[in-house]
Amino acid sequence: MAKQAGYIKLEGTIGDLSFYKNRDGNFIARRKGGVTKKRILTDPKFQRTRENMQEFSKAATAAKFLKNAFREIELKSNGGKLHNRLYSIAMKVVKSDPVSARGARKFELGDMTLLLDFEFSEKAVFSNVLKKQPEILDDPASVTVTIPELVPMKYLVYSQGSTHYRFSLIRAAVDFEANTFNTEISTVEPMLINNLSSPELTLSLPKPGVAGEKYFFALTLEFLTQVNGNQYDLNDVSQNPAVILAIS
Repeated sequence: MAKQAGYIKLEGTIGDLSFYKNRDGNFIARRKGGVTKKRILTDPKFQRTRENMQEFSKAATAAKFLKNAFREIELKSNGGKLHNRLYSIAMKVVKSDPVSARGARKFELGDMTLLLDFEFSEKAVFSNVLKKQPEILDDPASVTVTIPELVPMKYLVYSQGSTHYRFSLIRAAVDFEANTFNTEISTVEPMLINNLSSPELTLSLPKPGVAGEKYFFALTLEFLTQVNGNQYDLNDVSQNPAVILAIS
């Protein structure tokens, strides 16, 4: 594999060379060839490869499903690499399945607590944006998060142009075997950043206890800008932190 140089960047195929632009914006040249798909799928020498492919596929499907379940967060807290980062954790969950044979391990049988503390935006880590520690109460019936009283301009690291902020607690109820999910949100009205003090906030959501469902609770913090009395999302949503803080 080689990186293209010069002013003319090629994309497409010329002879046995393929030219393309990768995700990092670099133009790459690569020679065709290698092991055929048919051989990978049938040759006993590639048994381990086939097993890996099956588990890669399961992890990719689980990552996509989780991203869809947290669609509200994906739209408002995404540093641009969310799917790849979710996939990386999902692969670890698949490999943690303690009962299935290699190649047949499943995400839903793995250790999903590996997703605890997952940050949706790698550019805005929650503890770097909120300089006070939320209190988390995870009991059998519900999850409750308490944000202590704070001075916003002192304890929030906010984006330029922000005038308001808002906390939300989001629960994604996911059934990985049935391929179903639903979402519930507990939120507060946007608050002014230049307030001298903001009161203690409590956000709570129940655990419905439906058979087959797994519950993921995420805390989000959005920064907004006000124009003519209306609040709008900032253009750069990567500055909005969101983190998974409870799983049951």
